Amino acid sequence: MKKTAIAVASLAAAVTFGTMVSPTFANHVNSLFNTIDQADGGMKNAAVEGYVQEVNKKVTDKGITVIVKEVLADPTRIALIFDFVDKDGKRLDFYNPNTYDFYYDGRFTLTDNTGKDLNPLGDGWAQRKYGDYLLVEQDLYNMFDRAEKAPDGLTIGVNFSNIMDTEGSWKIDIPIDMKKAKAVAKTVEINKEYTSPQGIAIKLDNVMTVPSASLLTLETDWNEQRIKEYMKLIEEKGWNDAPEGSRKDMRLTPGELMQHYLTDYGLAYEILDEKGNLIAGRDDTMFETLNGIRKNEVDMTSKGEGKGENQGMVWWDGFAPFTGHEKVTFKLHSIYLKEPASFEAKIALDELNKQPVTVESSGSTFTFSKFNLKTTEEKEKIGRYEWRGKGGIIEFEVTLPKDIVYITDWKAKDETGKEYRLFMDNGAGEYTRGKDGRVKIKSALFIRDLVKQPKELTITYGIQEHQYRDVKWEVPIQLNK
Repeated sequence: MKKTAIAVASLAAAVTFGTMVSPTFANHVNSLFNTIDQADGGMKNAAVEGYVQEVNKKVTDKGITVIVKEVLADPTRIALIFDFVDKDGKRLDFYNPNTYDFYYDGRFTLTDNTGKDLNPLGDGWAQRKYGDYLLVEQDLYNMFDRAEKAPDGLTIGVNFSNIMDTEGSWKIDIPIDMKKAKAVAKTVEINKEYTSPQGIAIKLDNVMTVPSASLLTLETDWNEQRIKEYMKLIEEKGWNDAPEGSRKDMRLTPGELMQHYLTDYGLAYEILDEKGNLIAGRDDTMFETLNGIRKNEVDMTSKGEGKGENQGMVWWDGFAPFTGHEKVTFKLHSIYLKEPASFEAKIALDELNKQPVTVESSGSTFTFSKFNLKTTEEKEKIGRYEWRGKGGIIEFEVTLPKDIVYITDWKAKDETGKEYRLFMDNGAGEYTRGKDGRVKIKSALFIRDLVKQPKELTITYGIQEHQYRDVKWEVPIQLNK
């Protein structure tokens, strides 16, 4: 996803639509929000229900045409689909998958019917390749916490100033009628609270259902006991080493990095139908296959915003609409907390090149194998893993301790004491749960800037993520109130 800033409060339009965009798209089953594989369930529902508008308005400059194909809008989000074509009508390939760069410069504004800029900072505009098209989205739920607070009309200002290295001006204003989507929106107040044995307090505020989503709003925080225990640990370990006054650079100190890890926490929960079947689920573990409860999320899922001075957060979790159900049940599944670990493995690389080396430490059992030295800066695939830059690569398999689902804060040091940055490949790795419930990982470590094979490497990790299942909280939600 690419975030963009807004240069000005509003943009003059080269093309202005004469009518407001409203849900009248007759061919909704053929909508790009319904037929492209990358569409989430909420987009498909909004298209089928007729809350997507076919636009097909265009503006041309310097032989390049920008086309606004379709618009989806309700009180939780706005989404636009764009196409770019040359003077012969041939589609332009505007995205580089190797660098994740877009070959254009675009700015967007959002105003209400009075001309008020609803997003003066210009943040939150997310852009991604969507099939052969460009999808631009803006979430609205953190602007309007209730559907009725959304304006009856909005205008999206679009301004592209550079496309495919061609300077130009492509400006369009897109008025949107929100009244029909607001009319079918419904908010159910819940206001239930629970505190886990680990001291994580959770409040389930409400659920709002609109054409493209059922949106849960939650608040989370630490209770006083957990704050006291955390502060005691930081003091005992000396992790309160933040410098006073100005810094020489922006890098975190070792203690600040540990604080960053240890204040992080996550949730997993299920949404069950009347018969107890899973219809939706959030799971903050990095690897969704471990629990199998992550389901029917939409693009806005799990956006958090800090609240208060402690560890308070407000979360907005979006799922495909819970339509067709009179009652659902919110069931808390897990709490995730990062905790200190002390794994260490000393590996003689000559020995490793002859045969795998098994190390048991801190409850983990590692088998390291296949050391490779990458000597070029270019991206290169070694084995099943792909890396960019020079460095060493060590493949491994590990069985983690009971209830530990992830490990991080990796470090490496050679026999001379020189330290290296170390990264675990999360993309190409395999993550499974054995019959005993313990997580198994098959992956590789990349030792950044290693230019020759050392005699020995000491590899450590300092953080493990603990999954706590000793939580018991279910909340029935009557949707047809």
